Amino acid sequence: MTATITAVVDHIGATAHPISEDCDLHVPLRSREILVPFIGEVKNACSEKPAGTSLAYWSDRIFEETHGQAVVVSGVFRLWLEHPPAGTSVQTEAARVPWFANSNPDHQVELHPITAIGSLNFLGHIKRIRAGTQSFTGYGLTELVTILNKKLTIQRITIRGVPYVRIQGTKTGNNHWNLRARVLGPPEVIADGARIALDVLQGAQVVPGALALPAVAVSGTVAHTKIQTLTSGDIVQFQALIRVHLPTILDRVTSTEQQIPLPVEFVLLDID
Repeated sequence: MTATITAVVDHIGATAHPISEDCDLHVPLRSREILVPFIGEVKNACSEKPAGTSLAYWSDRIFEETHGQAVVVSGVFRLWLEHPPAGTSVQTEAARVPWFANSNPDHQVELHPITAIGSLNFLGHIKRIRAGTQSFTGYGLTELVTILNKKLTIQRITIRGVPYVRIQGTKTGNNHWNLRARVLGPPEVIADGARIALDVLQGAQVVPGALALPAVAVSGTVAHTKIQTLTSGDIVQFQALIRVHLPTILDRVTSTEQQIPLPVEFVLLDID
């Protein structure tokens, strides 16, 4: 679920997004361990800071921590087709990563949420998105049906003797979600957290296509503590990020091009 790499920070965002946007801070990253453009995002960066400080607080702290050197960065590995390049351009590990011109370069890979940058620990930031009395609300059932009807084209290919997996799909936003679901079974322990399966509900009915959707919680977070108390049949409200469920792609990809339903997994921020 999570990845730990050595990276340099490139064109960090000047300030965190305000709560009206999502309260994140963009941290573009460059590493020899991920060979496509990618960024990190710090959750609750607009709110989890000392009283009276500006939205630039975490941008300044990360700059001080990383300026001029590579540091260890950890976070949830996330593939989501939110910021693809324009037109017919392709992002590939077979090409050199371009230099970033801003804090939100074209990218489809992230460490999001970031859990640590150097000595800075952001586990406590991974929770419901709030700032004072304001809460950020994610997408709901209408958008979920649209997402579940999307398709990806996948194929195993070889370039200059090196194997790759080709993934092609349409631009897809809808990062954050607030949904209601039924828990299917107790949580499964995984190396860096826990996993459960959820039926997303509309009233008493399961949303078409939303059966047994996987959801994960990062060890040490609010959601991970709460997930331990859940049992089969519990009805919960949750806030989460969404990402492509890579195990589904790796299980199904072959040398023949094929189109599959967009496989999704939630990264839990909070559960009630």
